[in-house]
Amino acid sequence: MQLHVLGSAAGGGVPQWNCGCKNCTAARAHRLPQRTQASLAASADGKAWVLFNATTDIRAQLNSDPLLAPRSSRATPFGAIFLTDANLDHCAGLLDFRQAGELAIYSTQAVRETLLRNEIFAPFSRPPRAWHVIDDEPVDICELRISVIPVKGLLPSYAGSASMPGAASAYLVEDLRGARVLYAPIFASVDDKLASTAARCDAAFFDGSFWSDGELIALGLGTRTATMMGHQPVAGPEGSLEALRACPCPRRLYTHVNNSNPMLDPASSEAKQLEDAGFEVVSDGTVIELPEKVRARA
Repeated sequence: MQLHVLGSAAGGGVPQWNCGCKNCTAARAHRLPQRTQASLAASADGKAWVLFNATTDIRAQLNSDPLLAPRSSRATPFGAIFLTDANLDHCAGLLDFRQAGELAIYSTQAVRETLLRNEIFAPFSRPPRAWHVIDDEPVDICELRISVIPVKGLLPSYAGSASMPGAASAYLVEDLRGARVLYAPIFASVDDKLASTAARCDAAFFDGSFWSDGELIALGLGTRTATMMGHQPVAGPEGSLEALRACPCPRRLYTHVNNSNPMLDPASSEAKQLEDAGFEVVSDGTVIELPEKVRARA
């Protein structure tokens, strides 16, 4: 299986256009890597691909990856797009696929209903497109088997921020050779199902949005905590790092990292804590070939 990390940041990317925080300032000056919004492409053969989340950065992300270029005068490399939630950061990029013709989209019922209340997404539920609700049965597509892993989460603020089943989900991706990947870029807590799924995987991506619960408030960047926004912070006794510290997955990667998060700086004490625990912050452009190697895309 081949994985291409198209983006690794939370909403707004790094630098965020209207943010002058320490990390955004450093990214503008190229002292820290610039990051687009979190998305992942997976393939069993390097030709047919599945996309996880279509962000507003999708056009630039695809143009930067030669393996995702069209193979004919009009073509898309994606057999399907899977959405983890209804945040516009993760699905507004669907609008860039309006010329795709046939296109399969998968999400929970809650995500489908939330997005289709907006007429702008309605064409993606009509032929030749198809918007499928994924449930307990895995989806076999592009020689991959994809299973939904329910996680605790919230609907987006534009939809009321309610906590409800299906508001957020993770995905388990398996190929015919037995390689397994967990993609969980957004969750409110690590439960037993998420932890046990990660333990069986060769690589696992976790929600790294915020280092601490009150991060945005402390930096003067917002008024809500990570918990209020539906994200489990990384640090602290109730954080995801402690919950996943004993996870035996050989590659444990944080993605969907907010521009405020101090672990973005590899020289920080927070980054050192991750390294000591056997975790890493994944970067845009990382290519993971399972089970053998991880490398940066040229």
